[in-house]
Amino acid sequence: MTDSYQIDIKDNTLVFRTSSFKAEKGSVLHSGIYNRELASSLAAGALIMLLGFFFATRFKITTIHFTAALVIFVIFFLLFRTYVFLEPVLRVTVDKQNGNIDITLERIFGKRRISLPITELDNIRQDYLSVTPENPDGIRLVEQVALQHGTVIPGFGKTAEFYTVEMEFKNGKRFIVFSSEEPSKAEKIATKFKNFIER
Repeated sequence: MTDSYQIDIKDNTLVFRTSSFKAEKGSVLHSGIYNRELASSLAAGALIMLLGFFFATRFKITTIHFTAALVIFVIFFLLFRTYVFLEPVLRVTVDKQNGNIDITLERIFGKRRISLPITELDNIRQDYLSVTPENPDGIRLVEQVALQHGTVIPGFGKTAEFYTVEMEFKNGKRFIVFSSEEPSKAEKIATKFKNFIER
């Protein structure tokens, strides 16, 4: 998905997909250090190590085995990144012909779907959220350890600012359908939703 979202409008249907729909700080482990690629690498590496121990007890390890291990590592990495450590995706389908709004959360362990009538939609609103770090002492400690190892972690421990697009319904339910640190993206998406629904 380009720019972490994809929006398609055809006739009376709008389909919006994004992996950026949470307005919250990530793990205490900075995304530059610990991310899905690293998790996939660690998992693939663990499997290669297990296979290595298994084959080392039965065969004499040669250069061919190391080459095969490298190829298998790449395959495992791609499989883990594609099918295990994939990002959840939020899909919003606005079907004016059927009069429904479907909000679906697609995850590795299944889907969660909510369907509401368009007539219940009260507003498409933009919001701003500022998230400050909860543990400044812990952040300073991590930064000191990183500096001792000659590493700088850009943006670690900084206040995060999110610009969100929310769907508000008359029954009081609210759903964040997009979140970005760039206000222009949120404004663009909110405008597209409003223009489609109001036309």
